[in-house]
Amino acid sequence: MAALAMLCGTAGAALAHPHVWVQARAELVLDQKRNLVAIRESWTFDPEYSAFAVLNLDSKRDGVPDPAKLDAMAVERLDAMAETAFFTQGKLNGRPLVLKAGPGPKASFAHGRLTMEFTLVPQGPAAPVRTLVVSFDDPDFYVAFGLPPGDPVRLSGSPDCVLKLNRPAREAQEGEQLIPDGEATGTPGAAAAAAVDYTGRLLVACP
Repeated sequence: MAALAMLCGTAGAALAHPHVWVQARAELVLDQKRNLVAIRESWTFDPEYSAFAVLNLDSKRDGVPDPAKLDAMAVERLDAMAETAFFTQGKLNGRPLVLKAGPGPKASFAHGRLTMEFTLVPQGPAAPVRTLVVSFDDPDFYVAFGLPPGDPVRLSGSPDCVLKLNRPAREAQEGEQLIPDGEATGTPGAAAAAAVDYTGRLLVACP
């Protein structure tokens, strides 16, 4: 799969899942009619993957990737991630949420870590939110998503709605071996089962 190849690439020689670790932040944006209009996401990657991702993006050889090349990389990766539904799963009023990429993804590199910022927008007819459930996960568990301490998610645009964050039962530590590659790729459902305890949920309820 192109998205996994682009995310995992040859970063490290890991023989276990996951291969990439992400700390995810998000803003769920509603309009005045309580329609979901966007999900704004920010992913910060582990240092090993970050170093791999910015290879050959430093034209001045000063240790700082070129901003234009970083943004071009963000566009390329976001396009590839469409085949995995952007690793963003959701249900709106009990029905699967279908998303597409919004304009202007950006990337930055600081303190040895790559951060990607992008916007997803819902497809299909608008409908006021009664219930919305969103999670960031990879059923194949190549990528482990964590939620940083504090308030990594927020809701904007509708003061009548309430956001609740259900953190995962367990937090995948960077570099931690959770399931051998052979088991993950050779046993149907093994990777998805391992990922369940490491997946959080964002819950929105509107009156």
